[in-house]
Amino acid sequence: MLKKQYDVLVVGGGAAGMAAAIGAAKTGASCLLVERYGCLGGQATTANVLSYCGFFTHGENAQQIVKGVGQEILEELHALGQYDGYTLSPVGNAIVALDQETTKFALDQVISRYPVDVLLHCQMVQAEADLQNGKVQKVVCMDDQNSYEFTANAFVDATGDANLVYLAGAKLRYGDGSGKGQASTRILMLDRVSPDVRFKPAILEGIFTQAKKDGYKHLTKESGIVFRVNDDTVCAILPSIWVPDLSAETLTSCEMETRRQAQEYLEVFHKYMPGMEKCRLVSTGVQLGLRDTRHVLGEKTLTGEQVLHAVKPEDAVARGGWPCEMHLDVNKIAKYVFVDNDDYYGIPLGCLQAKGWMNLWCAGRTISADPTAFASVRVMGCGFATGQAAGVAAALSQGKGCAVETVQKELLRQGALI
Repeated sequence: MLKKQYDVLVVGGGAAGMAAAIGAAKTGASCLLVERYGCLGGQATTANVLSYCGFFTHGENAQQIVKGVGQEILEELHALGQYDGYTLSPVGNAIVALDQETTKFALDQVISRYPVDVLLHCQMVQAEADLQNGKVQKVVCMDDQNSYEFTANAFVDATGDANLVYLAGAKLRYGDGSGKGQASTRILMLDRVSPDVRFKPAILEGIFTQAKKDGYKHLTKESGIVFRVNDDTVCAILPSIWVPDLSAETLTSCEMETRRQAQEYLEVFHKYMPGMEKCRLVSTGVQLGLRDTRHVLGEKTLTGEQVLHAVKPEDAVARGGWPCEMHLDVNKIAKYVFVDNDDYYGIPLGCLQAKGWMNLWCAGRTISADPTAFASVRVMGCGFATGQAAGVAAALSQGKGCAVETVQKELLRQGALI
């Protein structure tokens, strides 16, 4: 077994994990980033979630609220010809549409500029912790050739599913904590779509409702969001399912069921949607787009009231502004509840630290938030912000504690918005 020590170890290479690793490295800390897939980017590059949501507030006068590492990614995408500002979704959300392959390369380019050790195709399988003193001691990881034992002074869980928190034995909530939560969705990438096709939710509801009446049995959502990636390619957020746990048995069933749904949606587009008679299903992603699984219980918990009323606490280390987007019914389009006055809110540092733990930090959709607040903070733009904050806090505290003012000062030095 190969062994190595770091100041900070980040598990998960999505938006939050990448930002955490770079944030830590910018403080001068040694850092390892472990990712189980063959690319960085998380669900943007593995589950066809081809838009960065949460960089901007809602509405026609959208304000950018996430910079720092996230801004570096946007600038790299711009240099590669794939970003020239946001577009507005049908409900007025400012999104950054992504090209999947360019995004993979852009993330490689940005992280290679920093002294971060990156291991792709490497999966964490075990964590050891001192439960009495609230400290993660080491994690065991494996690839197809070696096993590794990594120790660190501080750890960041950016897995999206709180896998490190779970293995370490910290307190968790699954879904909304009462056996329910938000549905997960498979995103379909379709090309050969006429540029004249308009994907208004009311139009989609009409064709899917009719298709169900005509005997299509494997459609779930009767409406949804379909957005353009380029002139003839779209992403359709449609096949949905509730994922009650993360066992291989459950995930296998969910993966297969949503792929079955995908084929029926393709048939319905061919038959009922003018301009899509010859559209092709290019990809359903490497995995189902998981949305609402495990959540850490933190030193503080962000509430829906704080989100919707744009509360900006003094101990904020990141900003959020995406509306509370709730996928509570697999058959219905998401419900949106917007932040007051299209403003933004602040995310306290305590929401990123596991309760009672000295060196375990969380980022992205694993952070401590109630079900309503989670519906906003879970998006990737916000993940860049909470990730950078978690990485900086982990690096500066090294498991010994650190004043929030110190973390805030370093984040501002790194160009983040708090």
